[in-house]
Amino acid sequence: MGAAVFAALLRERRLSAGWSQDELAERSGVSARSISALEAGGRRPRMSSVVRLAEALGVDPDTRAGWLAAVRGEDREQPGAAQEPPGVRESGAAGADAPPRAPGRPAAPAEPAVPRQLPMAVRHFTGRTAELRTLDGLLSDRAPGCGAVVISAIAGTAGVGKTSLAVHFAHRVADRFPDGQLFANLRGFDPDRTPVGAADVARGFLDALGVPAPRIPADPDGRLALLRSRLAGTRTLIVLDNAREAEQVRPLLPGTDSCLVVVTSRNRLPGLVALDGAVPLALDVLTPAEARELLARRLGPGAVEERPDATEELIELCARLPLALNIAVARAAEQPGTPLAVWARELRDSRARLDLLSAGDDHADVRAVFSWSYRALAPRAARLFRLLGLHPGPSTGAAAAASLAGLPRSETRALLEDLCRAHLITEPEPGRYGFHDLLRAYAAELAAAVEGPDGPERATLRMLDHYLHTAHRAGCLAYADDASWYPLDLAGPVDGATPEDLPDRRRALAWYRDEQPVLERIVDTAHRAGADVHAWQLVGAQVPYLLKSGLWQQWQRASETALAAAERTGDLGRRAHAHRWLGQVHRSQGRQPQAQRELRLAHDLFETLGDRPRQGKTQLDLAIAYGEVHAYPDAVAESRRALELFRAIDDPSGQALALNSIGWYLVLQGEPRQALPYCRRALDLARHTGNLPGQASIWDSIGYVHHQLGEYHEALPAYQESLRLRRAVGDYFLQADIHTHIGDTHLALGDTEAARASWTRGLVILDDLQHRDAEAVRARLDRLGGPAHPPPAPPPDGP
Repeated sequence: MGAAVFAALLRERRLSAGWSQDELAERSGVSARSISALEAGGRRPRMSSVVRLAEALGVDPDTRAGWLAAVRGEDREQPGAAQEPPGVRESGAAGADAPPRAPGRPAAPAEPAVPRQLPMAVRHFTGRTAELRTLDGLLSDRAPGCGAVVISAIAGTAGVGKTSLAVHFAHRVADRFPDGQLFANLRGFDPDRTPVGAADVARGFLDALGVPAPRIPADPDGRLALLRSRLAGTRTLIVLDNAREAEQVRPLLPGTDSCLVVVTSRNRLPGLVALDGAVPLALDVLTPAEARELLARRLGPGAVEERPDATEELIELCARLPLALNIAVARAAEQPGTPLAVWARELRDSRARLDLLSAGDDHADVRAVFSWSYRALAPRAARLFRLLGLHPGPSTGAAAAASLAGLPRSETRALLEDLCRAHLITEPEPGRYGFHDLLRAYAAELAAAVEGPDGPERATLRMLDHYLHTAHRAGCLAYADDASWYPLDLAGPVDGATPEDLPDRRRALAWYRDEQPVLERIVDTAHRAGADVHAWQLVGAQVPYLLKSGLWQQWQRASETALAAAERTGDLGRRAHAHRWLGQVHRSQGRQPQAQRELRLAHDLFETLGDRPRQGKTQLDLAIAYGEVHAYPDAVAESRRALELFRAIDDPSGQALALNSIGWYLVLQGEPRQALPYCRRALDLARHTGNLPGQASIWDSIGYVHHQLGEYHEALPAYQESLRLRRAVGDYFLQADIHTHIGDTHLALGDTEAARASWTRGLVILDDLQHRDAEAVRARLDRLGGPAHPPPAPPPDGP
């Protein structure tokens, strides 16, 4: 059989199978370079190659025998051709195709095969400086003579660039491994083909190392032992890409400290780390700077610098995932005149984003690449992954995930750990889980496709009930005595929802602080889902925390959503509360006309409903709004009307608040002597009712009265008691006000250093909250002059 005839037959059979040369190379063990040469007719077909190719292509026995007979006949016709034993394999390595020796001359010793199997490196590889530094450090992390191979296990989510990093690093250090570089794709997550076994990889490596086929053992253990023997004492770099589990990798590890093995996987491979001493390297998405550099290298600096805002948006919409960014820039490169802002605008629609992030090839399709990891999950882990797509983020705790899935918390924690090992979610801090927006969109897409009792509607309701009932318990523990707290009349949680059983006030405040970013998104989720009662109740359950923490922007957005939800339900009481919340936040932000308008609407609705306690509290809110614009007589008048109402309904806690309000505004309009009796009577009532927040406000008023009377030594202990109570109840924002008053009193006593320290503590809180009062405190410090001490950290009860 001539080379040209064999070339035609081989190419015809390969194309009939629908395989590329690379795919035939993977299936046969014959290198793609050799296949290319054979199909071009430029290389005499060798018997070993024919055997391997025939097996891979499924050639029938009769045809295969004819091929082999023809090859043997051609070999005999070649002058001086050395006769090979049947079954010798085509290695595709250097020295595999040496020219035939002349008759009568002794064979020269064969040069050892030096495989160079690394794939082409990515031309626009960007960033990863810290990771490369870690990998470089492995080269010196050897213990000579111990026989322990150095292993790096690079793990990360789909599309994060694990293979690119491994190959880039391998090319950088290839010259340090003169005995060769071996590469194998273990196909751990290939959707169409099964993972490659260690024995099959060993056979390919032995072939690349020039081991003749007759010397390669048929049994897997013998084959792996021979590989270790061939690698012993050599300086060889081995890259094992896309491993599914440690068992794929462990048998391939050399028993020598002169080799380096780099493993990539979507799983964490903890067994390889624990038992084999692998150095784990978790690969995250690119940093913003690295992502910008990638865009600049692929599109040119001008396209990136022209619209930095569009660049930043595109980067975040792609979740800084290298695969997504590369697909996005490939699409942009197809239309070079189109600004990045156009591509960013298209990607804003989360429902279409995954469709757009595809280059028409499964390996360049974000959805397809994610699916390979998803399909590898056990059914219950896959279900939890889908349902987590319904959670708005930015992270979730195990308890909320358990309610979302309707599972016991212990089982949920185990499933979350499975998802972390698969790098489908991350654990950015202990007990908090999340994933980037593209994975969230993929998970939500999967969840939306499920119908019936396990569909998204029921899971969303469990999630809403989890946060609503836990937030309500937190409010009852933390703010039961606070005038801002409004206990809700809640139905029980739906089956499967297991709200957290917070034990005490301290834990309740910690829960609010940890979950505040989530609660903001949960309110929006409920409103978008049409769950208006849940949306309003979720706002009501967190208003005191937002108020006390000074989270004005969050409070305003939540109150606006609550008002919209109340208007859709037509409930006047809920509308009244939402108007009051909006009035309070406008007042706190210095927008007094808007505050007075919202508070009047709330007052009139409460009056219509006959809700006199809240009508009276809203009158006190109006008094504060008048006080903010220095309309002190109006503030005193509103406070007196509120006092009359609270006396009429026999509400001592309300009376204490109204009496304190009267005293406060009397002193502000220059009548401190007349103010003090009102404040003292208010303190008696607040102590009688156990109202700690009320007592804190009243002590502040008493301290201010004494200060205005010049009784500074009486003012200080009153302020300090107020500060103690503010800290006890978690009233973060108003602690700043007390620190300011204490500083004023210290200054009046001539103690400038104590004044500076108090003002600085208050300024730290106000700056932390970005509150408008910060400038007034800063002006005090500027007037004081002298060296400024470093500001202390915010108190632990901050938001």
